[in-house]
Amino acid sequence: MLAHAHTPSSISAWPLLMVAIAFALLLGIDLMPAQSDEAQAADPVKIVPPNPPILNQAKHLIEKGDPESAATSLRRFLTTTPPPEYLDDTYLLLGAALYGMKDYGEALRYLNQLQAEFPESDLLDRGKLLSARIHAAMGNIDLALPLLAQVRTTAPDDATKREAQQLTAEAWAQKKDYVRAIHTLLEGIGGSSDAQMTEAREQIRQFITERLDKKGLIRVRDAYPRSYPGDLASLQLIDYYIGRGEDHLAERETRHFLTAFPAHPSIPKASESLELIKSRLKANQYFIAAVLPLSGHLSAFANDVLEGIQLAVERTREEPGIPSIGLIVKDHDADRQGFLDDLSALLNDDRPLVVIGPMLSKNLPVMAEMAQKTRVPLITPTATLPNVRRLGNYLFSTSMTYAMQAERIATYATKEQGYRRFCILHPDTVYGRELARLFAQEVRRLDGEIISIEMFKEGETDFGPQIQRLKAEDLKKYGLAVPVDAPRQPGKPPGRNGKRVLYTPGFDAIFIPSRSHEVGLLAAQLAFHDIKAPLLGTNGWNSQDFARTADRTVDGATFVDGFFVDSPNPAVQEFVQRYHKRFQSTPSLFTMQGYDAARVVIEGIRHGATSGEALQDFLMTQRNLPTLAGPAGFGPDGTLHRSLFLLQVKQGKFVQLD
Repeated sequence: MLAHAHTPSSISAWPLLMVAIAFALLLGIDLMPAQSDEAQAADPVKIVPPNPPILNQAKHLIEKGDPESAATSLRRFLTTTPPPEYLDDTYLLLGAALYGMKDYGEALRYLNQLQAEFPESDLLDRGKLLSARIHAAMGNIDLALPLLAQVRTTAPDDATKREAQQLTAEAWAQKKDYVRAIHTLLEGIGGSSDAQMTEAREQIRQFITERLDKKGLIRVRDAYPRSYPGDLASLQLIDYYIGRGEDHLAERETRHFLTAFPAHPSIPKASESLELIKSRLKANQYFIAAVLPLSGHLSAFANDVLEGIQLAVERTREEPGIPSIGLIVKDHDADRQGFLDDLSALLNDDRPLVVIGPMLSKNLPVMAEMAQKTRVPLITPTATLPNVRRLGNYLFSTSMTYAMQAERIATYATKEQGYRRFCILHPDTVYGRELARLFAQEVRRLDGEIISIEMFKEGETDFGPQIQRLKAEDLKKYGLAVPVDAPRQPGKPPGRNGKRVLYTPGFDAIFIPSRSHEVGLLAAQLAFHDIKAPLLGTNGWNSQDFARTADRTVDGATFVDGFFVDSPNPAVQEFVQRYHKRFQSTPSLFTMQGYDAARVVIEGIRHGATSGEALQDFLMTQRNLPTLAGPAGFGPDGTLHRSLFLLQVKQGKFVQLD
């Protein structure tokens, strides 16, 4: 197989190479063609003379594993200026011999000559197949694939097409794109012999059971949801989830398999797995329910939240003295018809101690009402609605709100840095408008002053008009504009009066509640307009691309966020390492907010809050709940008031200040 025979570790496996070369040659090069009487009658002009013995000898030498002698004979033959009708055979054989010698560059040169000098040769497809093998052996899979695609399209015989298809699958496997390898093998199954079909199916089985990761298995399952090999991928996913203790995913995948493949031979085993999962879940004393849109357009964010919850629940198994806690996961979109019936069934049948969800603020009222009726606390990990408690006293939030960000950055600027006067530049978005309003409100509460507020359209790149208006407002109050001598440019005459106006801002800092890509542009244009003042921002800045690619005009800029993956805080680092070990990726703010939501519930269970009413009372009264940012408590507004991370841009990196 190409995927194995041409990897650097196996190219040196000489017998395998010889088998591959001999196989290619035996299929495609008939050095002693014998035409039938019918063929001669049909085409009396095209009579091919027997090939010289030296070509047959070279072929036999290659098959015997002596490509060096074959190459020597063929090169000597070329010096005799053989007739043109023998050259295409010679080039192909010489390419095969050099391939066996691992002289890949020379092999390609002769094969390219074959294509250039004999574009109508019936050996052309064999030459392309051999070229593809050579490119694969050199690790140039992207050069091999187009050649194989040509052969699959133009080859006149099915055997050559099948070989090209097989090599294509192996090339995709060599690139570790096993999903495309499987698709290619499936395309070639039609019209294959029983033996060829069995071989292809065995390769597909190996890819699915030995090579594909979770994402690859899901891709195959989704591509073939009710047919082969979707069944194999689904079964492999069930085993994968059970092995990782992700019972909610194993249950969902098992239900899919039972529905999609009702007559499958593995139905008894799948049904047994489902019962095992159910019994394992019921063995827990208490339950946390996660109600999240895991498969909708918010799925990426919802799965981040879920993984944080999982990590917190799994951690309890390592901590002595905590009752067993199970996690019930429901993939529910709160906007879907019938959602309330499903939520009611969950609350009444499964009786969870708490529900973590939803994602969006607009879904809070209806879920809060049901939580109030059933006296089951509801904790939203991401909705930024302020004062969630007005919807019911069973509603809590671990989300970082706009008000929390505005309060922290304003406190830092006024109390820690002593700034008193501010300007605001913000995008015309809900995010920008609300944060600008809250920051201005907080500054005034702290006896500061807002000089000017300017707004720009999202996606705008020229902020000159807004900056000019900001300067004009500042000059009316505290800014200074002083004429100074302009430096004379070498080789240029002096200006009309040789003066320029030097602007000195009368404000202390500029607040920019925007996204990172806009901040970089704004910082450069502010510097161009002589505005050199500290920049303050919010969590929209937290992008490593921003820190790396923005110029030095953002150096020293400061912003806040609810999570900083590189924080030196030992609790954060332990969380990041644990998460990476468990999920092989980096946690996000949503992951942390889901984690904190589950952790405060677990803390309540640890302290004996074993009913919805008791847990609600615990969450409302405790002020030292464990969070990644340190002890915290829910305020009268229902929001978890924890410390935010204060971050600064320093030499292309984010550095934590507090």
